[in-house]
Amino acid sequence: MYAKRKDANHNEIEDVFRRMLGDHVTDSSHWGEGAGDLFVSHGTCGCFIEIKRDSKAKLKPAQIEFRDRHPEQWYRCENVGMAIDICEQIRRQGGVG
Repeated sequence: MYAKRKDANHNEIEDVFRRMLGDHVTDSSHWGEGAGDLFVSHGTCGCFIEIKRDSKAKLKPAQIEFRDRHPEQWYRCENVGMAIDICEQIRRQGGVG
C-alpha cells in the first residue's frame, strides 16, 4: 500500500461533512480503485466524495471509471461551500432530518 497525498483543502472539507452528517464519515482515500476520498452517509443515503483542490484538478483514469460506475453515489467537492450543498442534498436523499 502507498501513502496518498491529501489535497490541501481535504481536512476543512472533511470537517464540514462530519459536522453536517453527524460524523458518518470514513476516510476512503487509501482504498484505491478510484474510490473517492471520503465515504459519507446519512439515513439511507451513502456516497463517495472526491476532494479536489479546484476546478482545474483532473481526475485520474481510475477515478473516472469509478465515477462512471457509481454516478448516483459520487460527488466532486472543491471547497467548503460545495461541501455544504452536497451535505444538504445527502440529508434530503437520506430521508432523515
